[in-house]
Amino acid sequence: MSTPRNRSSELFTEYTESGEQANYKRLEKLIINRLKKLYGGSDRAYRDTHAKSHAAVKAHIEIFDFDESSIKEKLLDIGMPASKIEKISVKQGLFSRAGRYPVWLRFANGNGSRNPDKAPDTRSMSVKIIGVEGDRLLESYETNNQDIITQNCDIFFIKSIAHYFTFLKAIFKSKLLLVIWLLFHPGEALALRRITKFSPKSLLTERYWSGSAYALGKRSQQQTCPDAESVSYPAVVKYAFTPVSAESPHEELPRTSRTESGKNLVPDYYRQELIEQLARPGARFCWNLGIQFQLDKDMSIDDITCSWQESRSPFFTVGRLTVEQQVIDFEHQFDFCEDLTFSPWNGLSVHRPVGALNRLRRFVYPLVASYRHDKDGKQYVEPTNLDM
Repeated sequence: MSTPRNRSSELFTEYTESGEQANYKRLEKLIINRLKKLYGGSDRAYRDTHAKSHAAVKAHIEIFDFDESSIKEKLLDIGMPASKIEKISVKQGLFSRAGRYPVWLRFANGNGSRNPDKAPDTRSMSVKIIGVEGDRLLESYETNNQDIITQNCDIFFIKSIAHYFTFLKAIFKSKLLLVIWLLFHPGEALALRRITKFSPKSLLTERYWSGSAYALGKRSQQQTCPDAESVSYPAVVKYAFTPVSAESPHEELPRTSRTESGKNLVPDYYRQELIEQLARPGARFCWNLGIQFQLDKDMSIDDITCSWQESRSPFFTVGRLTVEQQVIDFEHQFDFCEDLTFSPWNGLSVHRPVGALNRLRRFVYPLVASYRHDKDGKQYVEPTNLDM
């Protein structure tokens, strides 16, 4: 049976697609063949997306002792049903108590090819929070870390797993087929242009969104029919890291774009910019960690080409991420960055990733990570501190 796109009439509920499992099997063959074609004759394999690393950066995150009751009052004011609010517990998992955690960040470009930085692209910041204890997802490959994957746009450009399969099939075959695919998917073509058009001046002052959604609490209801499934949660949220000034009162910073013309931009602009900015004495960069609640059916969980408008559902600040002066310009540091593995499925069960893209990541990420590490002849080692 087919799954209507607007079935998300219930808050905090995700819906599987018709034929989803079959598409996973098709994708497995497609992705492995692609990786073999790209890296079969090489000593090193890179990621299938976000392939170009800029740097791994040491950081720390402080989780605040925020007022949960004031968040619930605001949710009531902006229209969330009281029956839903009373079941929400914000202070759980990573947010259960105030504290400070060490963090590894990986900055990268979004494309599957390691292009010069002047090429239009998304820029990602993958976050690994170390020492987060609690009941873990079965898919976790680490024992005490919580990963959050973010990029510098609040949407993705593929709206379903079925479309992701046909898009990859087109892009792997030829540029002509990719152009044809985009012509037949104009909404997704517009979304692709939107997420790649902004070129930040600095990755250290850019804003990053999870785009995809996460549960806040363990699944509360699950229903299955012959070819589809719906799963409900106590709440569903998205994350954002918003750049703020390094000094109190930590005011939000405006987004700034590069002013250099593309032809004069060095190929590794962002890596060089990170090296130079972080080497400065007293360097300090901060982001507020915010959570945004789904409020109505127009804020789709499964179709993440749709924005969750902040005018409708604002972010609530629950913590602050900080990066300070450090030296990152050496070969071992870059190798460590390449070896790091991130996945939204590496973390606590109360922060379960939800929605179509995240279900796809549950399948694709381990596949690519296994190929990378096998190709490099390395056994993955879980980071437990900020040593390399």
